[in-house]
Amino acid sequence: MVEAKKNSQSKVKNVAFRVMKATVKAVLVYLLYFFFASLLAPIFEVVSGSMGTIETFVVIFIVLMFLGDLAEHTIFQYFLGTARSLFIIAYLVLSLGEGVVSVDFENFTLTVNLTTFYMIILLLSLLDLARSVLQAVSFMSERAERSIQL
Repeated sequence: MVEAKKNSQSKVKNVAFRVMKATVKAVLVYLLYFFFASLLAPIFEVVSGSMGTIETFVVIFIVLMFLGDLAEHTIFQYFLGTARSLFIIAYLVLSLGEGVVSVDFENFTLTVNLTTFYMIILLLSLLDLARSVLQAVSFMSERAERSIQL
């Protein structure tokens, strides 16, 4: 009876710690975004509509990160990591398209070729996707090994 009570208290402390850790991490990421957004505000004024798109990306990324931290030590952690990687890939493909961004400002047109940056971010996201899938496979194989040993 006493052992069951200690076990339940341990689970509550574990969940409370995960919630606190996820909350602090999410707040720090949003504060970092808020700091850089205020520094880059003049650039965002030139490119109309980019601020709302970037803010939507940050919010969805933070939600996926928060849920992934809450689901720590479960298979859902890896599903959410995979979803976060796929979201980053899809966001980049849909927002940047070919990787060339053109900005018109009065008589001046600025065309920036971001394909190298685009490819680096996509490759890093693919690596993160592969890491999440391999971690999920490892988690399930370790779980199967534990059940066989018992």
